[in-house]
Amino acid sequence: MAVFVAISPAGPLPHRWLCSLLALVLVSLVGCGGGGSDPAAASDPQAEPLTPAPVVTLTVQVAGDVQLAEGLRLLRGEWKARTGGELKVDSVSLEEFLTAERLVGDVVIFPSRQLGALVERGDLRPLRATTLADPAFGLNDIFPAIREAEMKFGGQVYALPLGSPPLMIFSQFGAAMPKPAEYPVATAPTDGLSAAHSLILRGLGYTESYRRSEALFDPASMTPRIAEPQFVKALVELTAANAPRGDQPPIGFAEAMRLVGNDEAKSTLGWPSAIDEDFAAEDGAAPRDVAFAAIPPTAETYSQTRGGWERETNPSAVVLLGVEGRLVGVTAGTRNAVAGFQLAQWLTTGDVATGLSSRSTGTLWYRASQAGASSRWMKKLTVAKEAEPVTKLVAAALATEAPTLVPRIPAIDEYLNHLAEVVRTAPADEAAATVALEGVAAKWEEITERLGRDKQAAAYRRHLGETE
Repeated sequence: MAVFVAISPAGPLPHRWLCSLLALVLVSLVGCGGGGSDPAAASDPQAEPLTPAPVVTLTVQVAGDVQLAEGLRLLRGEWKARTGGELKVDSVSLEEFLTAERLVGDVVIFPSRQLGALVERGDLRPLRATTLADPAFGLNDIFPAIREAEMKFGGQVYALPLGSPPLMIFSQFGAAMPKPAEYPVATAPTDGLSAAHSLILRGLGYTESYRRSEALFDPASMTPRIAEPQFVKALVELTAANAPRGDQPPIGFAEAMRLVGNDEAKSTLGWPSAIDEDFAAEDGAAPRDVAFAAIPPTAETYSQTRGGWERETNPSAVVLLGVEGRLVGVTAGTRNAVAGFQLAQWLTTGDVATGLSSRSTGTLWYRASQAGASSRWMKKLTVAKEAEPVTKLVAAALATEAPTLVPRIPAIDEYLNHLAEVVRTAPADEAAATVALEGVAAKWEEITERLGRDKQAAAYRRHLGETE
């Protein structure tokens, strides 16, 4: 809308001055009216208007985490008192979540490794820069590995965190830790996807530090690298380490940690929130003192460039994220996006975030300010007083802005399931392990071809941080 004000040059000076003043006032009034625009919204077609969230009923779908769903239900009264709105919480299995054609509801809480699949399918709305810059949200309080890597896909933030635990060594305190040439651990979890994660972590230890993020696929062609020497070596060692278990059923991370706590194993892999009950030993015996440690670098790594093993010139600890971890996103199909983003921010800040996140065994404290409440996540688990503080270990692991993430590509769980099955059945023989992993590579190629090689390669590059 344009307003034209004619000012006559004739007349005495006071009259001309009053006319000019009147023109300025009218222009100012027009500029302050409803025709103004939000510069951020103009530059971002998906941005939400900067208006208070309406009073609505929000549906939140929680995928594969009954504990978080129950915690969210307990917050319904507080949310209503705060906003006047209602919360409907739907808890669904991960299988149901992954096979659904589209996301249901307004807000979704999901495993962080599924971020890429959801974005590629167009299921999530990106976050506004204004939301991330809000001092009340405290973006810089979030550990760098989560803030700069796990929350982002293709350089854009699509979800807010509820915590992501890095895999760590869990052992009896005082037990001799492995030397650099002896990669940990004594007992590796191999139930479900934990078998694939155990192998990947071990293989990353034998991968040159700067190549770890691209260790599983070639970013240009999506050709699998799972049958390369570092993973063959890892599979042979992992199989040998688990040989004493014989024909016993495979165990997951929580079960393996209980074996360590009950003096039935020396070391394994896990994270501080992986179990939610006491290390109660049989016959009333006191559980052993336990400790956590970072995954150390190995003495040698396999050089893809030179095609051989050599000593790492700049070794660094292995940080693998995406084994667990939870994110909160707002669905692309919601009509309540403003309220949805308001809820996501509320769930991931302050005391609400600590109370909700700590209910899950798949999360961990993810803000520096939450370290003082770390016992909420560790629940009844206590480590030896003489051991390195767990908060210090977690802060060091999550201080990197470039951790290695489980590939967040469509059908990632299908890829991992093929690998997990081979890990559980492969013999501890290099030739047999090579053949087994070549079989995995062939299965991975079939998945990639079925989904579209170019699409999968592009998704993998966005997972690695490549922007459009």
